[in-house]
Amino acid sequence: MRNEVVELIERKRRQVLVHSFLYYQLNENIISDFIFDDWCKHLVELTNTFPKEAQAAAFHKEFEGFDGSSGYDLPFHYPEIQNAGHRILAHRDKVKNFKIGGRK
Repeated sequence: MRNEVVELIERKRRQVLVHSFLYYQLNENIISDFIFDDWCKHLVELTNTFPKEAQAAAFHKEFEGFDGSSGYDLPFHYPEIQNAGHRILAHRDKVKNFKIGGRK
């Protein structure tokens, strides 16, 4: 179970980082504020419930003191986070331009 919790915390941290990058750096909002707030709340609950697992998870240092109120101060400068954000936007644009029958 410990590995599953660590993986879940890492996934939530990456979600928050990527969507903070999209919102604060690229002015793109592809999820609602409600969903983002829910992700943050869940991440904070996981961190508080499983402190040892949270410490073992990726981006521990970056999320020290994170209370879920904002992603503004998070370090979303990592290439893996920015690349993921750009891939999400490219996918969104591709889907948005796709029409039934494969025609644009």
